[in-house]
Amino acid sequence: MIFYLILVLLMNVIEAIAGFGSISIGVPILSLFWGAEVSVALFTATSLLMLAIMLVTQYRKINGRELLIILACIVPIMPVGYLLFAKLRYVEWALRLIIGCLVALVSGREILRMIRKKEAKEMPKPVMYASLGIGAVLQGMFSMGAPLINIYALSRMKDKGTFRATMVAVWIVTNTITTLYRIFVLHVYTTEIATTIAYALPLVVVAFLLGNWLHHRIPNEKFSSFVYMIQFTAGLISIAGGISKLV
Repeated sequence: MIFYLILVLLMNVIEAIAGFGSISIGVPILSLFWGAEVSVALFTATSLLMLAIMLVTQYRKINGRELLIILACIVPIMPVGYLLFAKLRYVEWALRLIIGCLVALVSGREILRMIRKKEAKEMPKPVMYASLGIGAVLQGMFSMGAPLINIYALSRMKDKGTFRATMVAVWIVTNTITTLYRIFVLHVYTTEIATTIAYALPLVVVAFLLGNWLHHRIPNEKFSSFVYMIQFTAGLISIAGGISKLV
């Protein structure tokens, strides 16, 4: 329990800074001990509180056009992720390896480009929309589509405040849908899980205050680098989780 609470605090600080991260980094770590299904349920619930706080405080910065485009692209595809999770949940090691490799390769490429100080080239539109589609499937399966969905979002929104506010609105919609699915279809949320979540909720508020303070101290030009580093870390953790499941 203590390990989970510490993880909730640290991961939600990242969520408050970047507008994502608590699920895509926290779930691979916690699932090594508590399993994927329980870990996703726990972090999705605590993430919803963080997202709600950020939405109330940052809604004026939302890019409405990009929000509608992203939701229109990913929400209709998310049920595919639900079906795949139901069918392939017992080969989770393979899924985690695939997720980890995709995320690490995409983020690693951008980090390497930044280190070499090469001029950024906008990805072709088919690639960006394909990343939205694949990210939507992963969002439905594990609520971990952010690293791929962010490929499109980062190319369209350069201001860190606009990016964070818009993606918070995206995650609150998708995570709410997914949570309802897990409650009424999968029946994941037992009394024990609900109690565990209740203990973690005060830490989410603390994490928001700390993460929001840090967000305003990261220069706008370095924000993309910070986001890609988070994604790269999430990819490596997913790979490690997949290998540990296989072994």
